[in-house]
Amino acid sequence: MRVFVTKELYPFTHGGIGRSIANMLSVSTEEELAGTAVVWVGNDIDTSSFAMLYPKVRLVVASRQNYSLSDRDGTSYPPEWAFTDSEWHWLSVRAMQGLRRLADEVGHLDYVEFHDWGGLGFASIQEKLLGSAFQDTVLAVRLHTADSLLADVDNRPADKQALVVFDLERKALDDCDLIVAQLPEVAKAIQTFFAFSDEQWSPRLCFHASPVLLDTGTVATRSIEPSIDVNIVFSSKIQHLKRPELFVRGCCGFLGATPDYRGSIVLAAHATDPQFLARIKRMIPDDLKNRFSFLIDLSATERHAIVSRSVCVTASSFESFCLSAYEASLSGAVCVLNGSNPAFGENSPWIDNVNCLKFDGSAASLAAALARAVKGGARAVVQIPSTPAPWTLGDRSDPGSQADKATQPLVSVLVPHFNLGDYLRRTIDSVLASTYSNVEIIVVDDCSTDSFSQLTIERLEGVHERLRIVRNPMNLGLAATRNAALAHVRGEYVLTLDADDLIGPGFIELAVRALENQPEYDFVVPQTGFFHDAEEGQIGQQVAFADYAVFYGEARAAGTIENRFSTATCISRTRVLRELRYRDELEAYEDWDFYMRAVMAGKRFIVTNGIHFFYRRRSESMFHSPERLARHRTLYHDLLRNKSLTLGRSRLPLYVIEGGVAAGADAAALREELDAARARLDYFERSRAVFVAVRFHEKLKRVAPWALSALSAGARVARAVKRRLRG
Repeated sequence: MRVFVTKELYPFTHGGIGRSIANMLSVSTEEELAGTAVVWVGNDIDTSSFAMLYPKVRLVVASRQNYSLSDRDGTSYPPEWAFTDSEWHWLSVRAMQGLRRLADEVGHLDYVEFHDWGGLGFASIQEKLLGSAFQDTVLAVRLHTADSLLADVDNRPADKQALVVFDLERKALDDCDLIVAQLPEVAKAIQTFFAFSDEQWSPRLCFHASPVLLDTGTVATRSIEPSIDVNIVFSSKIQHLKRPELFVRGCCGFLGATPDYRGSIVLAAHATDPQFLARIKRMIPDDLKNRFSFLIDLSATERHAIVSRSVCVTASSFESFCLSAYEASLSGAVCVLNGSNPAFGENSPWIDNVNCLKFDGSAASLAAALARAVKGGARAVVQIPSTPAPWTLGDRSDPGSQADKATQPLVSVLVPHFNLGDYLRRTIDSVLASTYSNVEIIVVDDCSTDSFSQLTIERLEGVHERLRIVRNPMNLGLAATRNAALAHVRGEYVLTLDADDLIGPGFIELAVRALENQPEYDFVVPQTGFFHDAEEGQIGQQVAFADYAVFYGEARAAGTIENRFSTATCISRTRVLRELRYRDELEAYEDWDFYMRAVMAGKRFIVTNGIHFFYRRRSESMFHSPERLARHRTLYHDLLRNKSLTLGRSRLPLYVIEGGVAAGADAAALREELDAARARLDYFERSRAVFVAVRFHEKLKRVAPWALSALSAGARVARAVKRRLRG
């Protein structure tokens, strides 16, 4: 089965991604459509209309309402409100759940295609790397244009979510089986932007351009014959990315240099930002205002009528394909294109002075190109590239080496301990309860000072053949204690686990299987649920936790302002831990620093979607100490020391970003609980129970208003009785 995973689809949404998928469906044969599904993760979709438009295509709605907090094997997933950094991470988990439901219904999925925008394939691709699903499925990402790249050429300010989206998009591209590019120069631009080597990129790259279909009219054989009366049209959206200001400047230059031109300058484009639209209008000189017209709300038929008889300009500096330009050419327009845009580069179907006219990206060059266009005669119509569809290329998936499941390499669990005797036994028990049996536990006591902890260490010594107790000769601190523990490791893999936390029973088996089958990866990172002491007994029997932390593993961007790599707990290859080690001198954030250096060294991470690690929230823990915020600046500076930032030929110490980032991180830390509370409230307000209660209240107001008074009186009586019982 062929599957498209998307939050856009024409005609239910606007945008090139949805139109591209709709076009691929429209040119499919009856047999292909019968073996096609769409997993929808967007807003509400009219399922009846979908069935009418695509009667043979199976629709799977991975909506907010059917998002599952647990699966059949008991794995829990963070709720919507826990994904405070970016909605896209949550959408990717929704997509993964939708694909798993589809696979349960129909069996094998041959080919699954995600769009690159937002990193929608992140969770599903991680699930495959873990060996939990999609083992014989090609998981492909199509280069429609990553949001991160658009942010780099647009004028919108970046926030923390933009950093997270960068990480999600890059990791989805790094880990997928197949990268589908529409044009070679666009593929090269995106490869360069995300800094992928040829070895990472080229073996997984294939080319397949979206088909181009016209809603109105027939495909032209030649362009119109332009004249000094022809209109010059801007048909893109009026937003900074599409460069309407460049269009206006170039047209003003053209009008000044071509006094005999009698046509009009038309912006036949949708505008979402009234302020930006007003700014574009103010750019037009008063003496030329009568030459410009803005047609904001055109129907498809009206827009086609205008574009097909025009010189149509595409001024944007980046597109992945630009369906609108192809549609304009096929409609008969003379196309004037920004030649600095890789979608219109030398290796694209667009040939200067044959089927288009190109300018170099400047207003003066655009003005000159327009002068050539209105007096240059008809042009050929662009030819759509024709290459085999990626789902016809055979199995390009990489299920890994499929290591012999009879072998169980030794895993060493390192538990540094200092005055946590109240919790240590339960932490050890959580490891011994693992479904993976070949485990050794190394508890390193860092000179505990309280008597109960000392007694606990003494009584644990020799109680289990898989447990060893090591005592530091002096207090070394957490980071140095972890390093000291490495001298006692015998295993091929290491699980780091603090002495008051708990690990899920299936995590070690899951992680070892993934690393055995994926030798190019070094870490497996679990998602995290937070619990208080009173909730410990409920772990494994409930799916809800007091709070959550979600991680991305290779958090190259977001990881510079907060630790989104992993908690202190993950499974890694022993050789990597010994190679990088923790920095002894760090008083805190030693795990954050370690993972940051690991990513800088090119180490790769696999991330679970489910929650397999349980972090105990103690009021006296380092994470929640009252001095945490006050110490943040110093600790953050320590984290950035000995790291560098490269800008072109300049190599700068990473602490140059500290002032702005640290201030932002301080503010983020102060806002963290408030944001989570707001997210919980928003989730609660959308819940089914609240929806039913509100509808019930509204109905009572209409049909039985007297009942509201009775219910209120009953509630007052109940509260009075409750107070008396308490008294």
